[in-house]
Amino acid sequence: MTTQPTGPVPWANRLNKVLNQFHDVHGGDRFPVNVENLILEVPSAFQTGEPVTVQGQAMDPEFEGALFNLNAGQGSKGNWAIIYNRAIASPGRIRFTLAHELGHYLVHRHLHGEFNCSEADTLHWESPERQMENQANEFASYLLMPRPDFEAQINSAAINLDVLGGCADRYGVSLTAAILKWLEFTSTRAVLVMSRNSQVQWARGSESGKWLAITMNKKQADGQRKRIPPGCATELQSGSNVDRQGTEIDARIWFANEPSGMTLREMRVISDQYRQTMSLLVMPPEVKPWDREEPQDDEGVENTYDRFIRNGQYPVR
Repeated sequence: MTTQPTGPVPWANRLNKVLNQFHDVHGGDRFPVNVENLILEVPSAFQTGEPVTVQGQAMDPEFEGALFNLNAGQGSKGNWAIIYNRAIASPGRIRFTLAHELGHYLVHRHLHGEFNCSEADTLHWESPERQMENQANEFASYLLMPRPDFEAQINSAAINLDVLGGCADRYGVSLTAAILKWLEFTSTRAVLVMSRNSQVQWARGSESGKWLAITMNKKQADGQRKRIPPGCATELQSGSNVDRQGTEIDARIWFANEPSGMTLREMRVISDQYRQTMSLLVMPPEVKPWDREEPQDDEGVENTYDRFIRNGQYPVR
């Protein structure tokens, strides 16, 4: 008997391998993944013995999705139901929500009988609930946007919101989900900042930009979230909802510790539907403080010979 995967990424990779094989034989569009059909096939394909159904209902806007064991407390095999908010306007968010709940089913169903996923679950960073939410998100990301295929779409293209928006369309996910996927593997120093009413809600960075994201996520001395800087393109060009190519600005507007003369490219999308603004900041490689050029006066930098002369150490003739 084949050993089943346990973690979110191995599970996503296993399902992608099955989907690849199916489409190699039967053809058809590989992307976007039809998650609802996949959910219904998983119990029999992997012989879990625990069926799962999917039901969409129009619900409160704050609710996205949940996974419930209908046999909870009965001491029998699980009988699961995934509920999602059919009123969500974005098909990409619905697809990601369904994939997220499938991740809970595959990875966590033996730990709990109920997974009610909402923004509140993500507030306690070190809690077991938060860890499971992160793992379900990771599963959804790898299932819907397999990294090898995503990297092939990016190739050597200059990153902007048109390129990342093309990936979002290919995988049937939101632009935010596509940007977060790119941040997972890019070597570019980049930060995504989500704000509402000019107040930072959260920030996520690439590996080389994670410390910049940490500074954005830190609260102020009064406990309030930071505000986006008044001189940034998001604020100065607030009359325009979209800047997909980016505006070049002084990097110190966002990050005061960056060296003089460094610029970053700021792209942004303002979403009236979700009352929030997404700012993607793409930066040059970091310049360490010890590698930065010292300020030079009008006479230029003193060379070693001049320094010896100034100190009275004349050359021997």
